[in-house]
Amino acid sequence: MNDIDRRNFLMMSSAGAAALGLGSGAAGAGETEGRPSPVVRFHGDGLGLTPAEYAACLGQLAAEDKIEPDYYSRGGSVEDLERRMAELLGKERAVFFPTGTLANQLAVRVLAGEEGRVLLQEESHLYNDSGDCCQRLSNLPVIGLAPGEATFSLEQVQAEVERAASGRVSTPIRVIGIESPVRRLWQQTFDFDEMKKVSTFAHDVGIGMHLDGARLFLAPPYTGVSVKEYAAHFDTVYISLWKYFNAGSGAILAGPGALLEEMFHTRRMYGGSLPYGWAFAAVAGHYLEGFSDRFQEAVSGSEEVFKRLEQQSGFEIERVPDGTNVSRLKVAGTDAQQFRRKLAERNIDLPEPLADGTGFKIQVNETWRFQAPEWLAEALIEARAG
Repeated sequence: MNDIDRRNFLMMSSAGAAALGLGSGAAGAGETEGRPSPVVRFHGDGLGLTPAEYAACLGQLAAEDKIEPDYYSRGGSVEDLERRMAELLGKERAVFFPTGTLANQLAVRVLAGEEGRVLLQEESHLYNDSGDCCQRLSNLPVIGLAPGEATFSLEQVQAEVERAASGRVSTPIRVIGIESPVRRLWQQTFDFDEMKKVSTFAHDVGIGMHLDGARLFLAPPYTGVSVKEYAAHFDTVYISLWKYFNAGSGAILAGPGALLEEMFHTRRMYGGSLPYGWAFAAVAGHYLEGFSDRFQEAVSGSEEVFKRLEQQSGFEIERVPDGTNVSRLKVAGTDAQQFRRKLAERNIDLPEPLADGTGFKIQVNETWRFQAPEWLAEALIEARAG
């Protein structure tokens, strides 16, 4: 195995087995074969690999000849990941980007034909967290809809389309962008029925549809809608590569070949063609394999944990309406920091309590597979008891 010894790698860190996808499912308790039990993270969408774990994962993939070099983000492992993502999303083409911010912006730019207005949720990442990139870099005015809500309605869209058409100077709506799940709303999803209505209307009148699906692969276990079903209602779809596919950075933009075939030129114009993208693409491609099954297992386990906790006095799980992997955990009758310390002793990483004192914002991710649900529930119950 070249210079990497599998046993030493597994013992190197608590998430060692996860870094290579070697785990066979939930462990029992405490330790396994003399190794510390892996850390279960109650925050974040992914494994949260340390630099050492990330480097070891890359080393193992290289040792197994699973990395192919690219050149300026073309070919090799990058191209392989693009092909696999396009297939999973039911699209003709996919393009690698170094960041989701760039993928979102260039999707909207190409769909708009570099002119016209863009409709977005007011709570979306592209509206709030991208430095007005559409307006400043692509000269595309942006209109925010449905403040405080994950979903805007077809009626709201139609009203804005009519308003744009009635102006003394025509500035038509060219693109509708939807983020789902919505990070700012604790990863609440956009209503799927309304999404289909908006998509049908948009395509009927020649408006492009873009999906900011950074966390799209987290939705199916909660909504029953596959990623391909979601993607079918959009021209372009962006997927994050670091949030739960554990790459150091990166994004995929998928869509029609005619739109994306020459996108590498625009990507380079915006400074987004990394000389080598394999260090991101190879890791993301590794975790992409079998992710949906592993995450479904984690979600099923979390539901069992929640069920057991809700049967105990002192615990409350507050769900997000139309939510996905984020919930509020309320724990009565205990000091929050002491509760966290007790769980840390059992290798359960609980986030800091919410500033408003209403409990903990917890997230389900793959690490929930590392221990059996009954063991996790009992660990929380015992930590509260002190």
